[in-house]
Amino acid sequence: MDVCLTLDYELFLGERTGTVDRCLITPMAKLMESVDTVGAKFTIFVDATYLCALKHHAADYPALANDLEKIQSHLRELKEKGHDIQLHVHPQWHYSTFDGQRWIMDSDHYKLSDLDEQEALSVFTEAKSLLDGIIDVSTTCYRAGGFSTQPTSLLTKLFAQNGVVLDASVCPGTRYESPQQSYDYVESPKYGPYRFDADINVPQDDGRFVEVPITMCRVSPFFHWRLALNRLLKSKSQQLFGDGVSVKTTSDSIYQRLLHYTDCMATIDGYKIKFLKKAYLGAKKAGNEVMCVLGHPKLATPHSVAELKKFCALVSKNNDSFTTLSSLLK
Repeated sequence: MDVCLTLDYELFLGERTGTVDRCLITPMAKLMESVDTVGAKFTIFVDATYLCALKHHAADYPALANDLEKIQSHLRELKEKGHDIQLHVHPQWHYSTFDGQRWIMDSDHYKLSDLDEQEALSVFTEAKSLLDGIIDVSTTCYRAGGFSTQPTSLLTKLFAQNGVVLDASVCPGTRYESPQQSYDYVESPKYGPYRFDADINVPQDDGRFVEVPITMCRVSPFFHWRLALNRLLKSKSQQLFGDGVSVKTTSDSIYQRLLHYTDCMATIDGYKIKFLKKAYLGAKKAGNEVMCVLGHPKLATPHSVAELKKFCALVSKNNDSFTTLSSLLK
């Protein structure tokens, strides 16, 4: 089985976005140390709409110009070390403002379907062009902000006009609706990769695009009670490297997790890395070709970094391979 370790390289999107150093630079260094022992490389989905926002305001705010330069240098360094840099889009950055001290985040344009088709194309194309120019490579893989890819008809138009051929946003078996996010993957295939065209949930042999769904794991409500308790205790080993605030989860989603078994994304984020081994063994037992693992540098903790190193050792011991999404395409 091939294991893809994917990261969403982004700031927080709530009331406090956090800083480049603590959300991106520092945790990436820690995460790379964990995977270097087995030679694994990350697929890094860069929120390029944030980079566009930095570029738009750089002339007025030297601090933002400095952040942009720091990220550009960091991305080139990551590319030189063999990591796979790909596209992530949170369109609300295009509509957000900077007041000289902090970002005032727009809440009405969280997903591309919140924009009309021409706006969506403009935002998507500008973000991809800027990122491609920074790393001097044409990106071909994508993850949607908030996992919100639907409607597929808009997504495929954006892909076709920008040379994107692979998506890694689908969370099989799940549905979520909030003021920001909206997706329905209840009917999608549990495992991939698979080709699609008219509907991202429906495999199509001659589809123009490839979906690599995020690997899921059935999780008990007791886990989420332990997670809530862990957050209350504020253990140093479980403190996030990131220094921002996330968008709030809906009450319905919280109740579901606390009262029922739920399908959760296989992740290296914080305390949730505890069920990563279970997700891996489940995917392996099912004969899955590819395991796609989700992560965010901003949500890494000292504990999750240490556990990631153990996970990498387990995968290598079982003679499974680490790969990147662009390598899968090849």
